[in-house]
Amino acid sequence: MARRHSSTHRSVDCMSRVRGVDARARGALRARGASATTRMRVRARGIDRPPIEVGETLPGEASVAYVDDDGALVRARAGDLWAKRRVVVFAVPGAFTPTCSNKHLPGYVRLAEEFRARGVDDVMCVSVNDAFVMNAWGETAGARKARVRMVADGSATLARAMGTDLDLSEQGMGTRSRRFAMIAYDGVVEYLAMENGTKYETSGADEVLEHLKKSR
Repeated sequence: MARRHSSTHRSVDCMSRVRGVDARARGALRARGASATTRMRVRARGIDRPPIEVGETLPGEASVAYVDDDGALVRARAGDLWAKRRVVVFAVPGAFTPTCSNKHLPGYVRLAEEFRARGVDDVMCVSVNDAFVMNAWGETAGARKARVRMVADGSATLARAMGTDLDLSEQGMGTRSRRFAMIAYDGVVEYLAMENGTKYETSGADEVLEHLKKSR
């Protein structure tokens, strides 16, 4: 069955082809006419999770953490970070890695104020690292000054719940997250640029901002 998108979200065409188990799971669910709700239940049970899509609700119960402005460790439900708010969330495979440090994070730091000027309440960088590593990485990139929240998905519970977990064991990195960027309001995904694994092609800050300019 062909993927259906509203005209409002043509930008989802940038999503890369999903491989392996995720692709088979998605195809099987759609072949049975599975609704978005059904796909979310499958993801919640932890079996053959297809990646999250536009129109679906972000997982709320996953445990995440960040370091606040006072240097204190804050543990939170992921859902509390985007409840009743419009957020830009981008995920990277790892803190301090070359592409993430040289391209992905700096773009969002540079454009954070423009995102807020266009109705975005928070800009968040998520990675499967601990909160202190994320904080240190953010400090080197100017993320705190730009008010880009550095969110740690330390045990990959959020990545797994979204179906974006990525096995990088061959690179000595274990489970990480696929690279992506999204806009969500009150937890519902409005726009999504999902990369193929660790590639950096469609999830940059400039692309997300361009979508906001066209849609708002």
